Amino acid sequence: MLELPCVVERLELLDPHGARAEQVVEQRIDPLTGTVASVNSALGEKARAFAAGTDEQVLAELEVRSRTGCPFCSAGEKGTRYLPSFAPEGQIRRGRSLAMPNLFGKSRYDSVVIIDTAAHVLRPSQLAPASLQSALLTAVEVLRRVRSAEPALAHHLLGMNFLQPGGSSVPHPHFQLQIRGVPFSAPARILARGAEYRAREGRSYWRDLTEKEQAEKVRWLGRVGPVEWLVAWAPCLQREVWGLLPGVGSLLELDEGAARGFAEGIVKVVSYYESIDNHPFTLAFFSSPQPDQGGAHELQVRICARPGLRATYNNYDTWFAPLLGGDGAHVEIPERYAAELQARW
Repeated sequence: MLELPCVVERLELLDPHGARAEQVVEQRIDPLTGTVASVNSALGEKARAFAAGTDEQVLAELEVRSRTGCPFCSAGEKGTRYLPSFAPEGQIRRGRSLAMPNLFGKSRYDSVVIIDTAAHVLRPSQLAPASLQSALLTAVEVLRRVRSAEPALAHHLLGMNFLQPGGSSVPHPHFQLQIRGVPFSAPARILARGAEYRAREGRSYWRDLTEKEQAEKVRWLGRVGPVEWLVAWAPCLQREVWGLLPGVGSLLELDEGAARGFAEGIVKVVSYYESIDNHPFTLAFFSSPQPDQGGAHELQVRICARPGLRATYNNYDTWFAPLLGGDGAHVEIPERYAAELQARW
């Protein structure tokens, strides 16, 4: 049976009034990667003191201000185009989603996939699952075309930044798809560790993890279509949630049903973030560069909450320990927000 390691530490101090105080810190260790998540619910008081949730007035002003001249609202007429040799139609469309080259690329192929050119929404709960599904499949179409044209460009990363604290420079919701000839560091580590586990244990790490979480039920959320959802035992970032697709390792294999499962699950998670006044979020799909690897890796999306949108941005989630040290510190016990999320399944 897969073990989820944890070392409990107790820290003692005298508070400013001279009273003795004790806090409990759980050092949770990810069994696949060895990364550590320090969980101390007392940190929630500190987070609330200097990093409150989204300011509704700031959000409302941004919604009005950002519509004027939004490059994604007018992308069909004024957006970038792929070279005719790659996409004769210039931009790749599916439903109301649209893929086009990123004006400032970070890889050989760097695409923006607009969720819905007609929907300049700034609230997570307004994201339509059908539009997310369409955008996911549009990204897959771009990926398949690149694979056909340049097979050596096998490595890819699909992600989404929502609002400025989530890493977005354009508020209009969109995915970014980067495709290149060298691996992306974090997915490559996950893929390598998963392959090592399978070689050592003769089983899929992701199946073992999912079976354990289903049995324990405290971090298990449920299924949406074929996609299985759970809260991370040792999260890297705040309120981290994973969606896993059993038996499928790559975006290249994504079909409509699985895309719908990912889309609907994403909306459940980010709507929860909004309900606790944490509108910004970031997500990424970890995908095998090659299809038919579902026995060792499972295509997965990882979603995390980011600091609330305010006039002054508080960057409490990327200080030195998580940014450079590689280990996160968490203001809320994962089982607590898992219980709140379970009601949405």
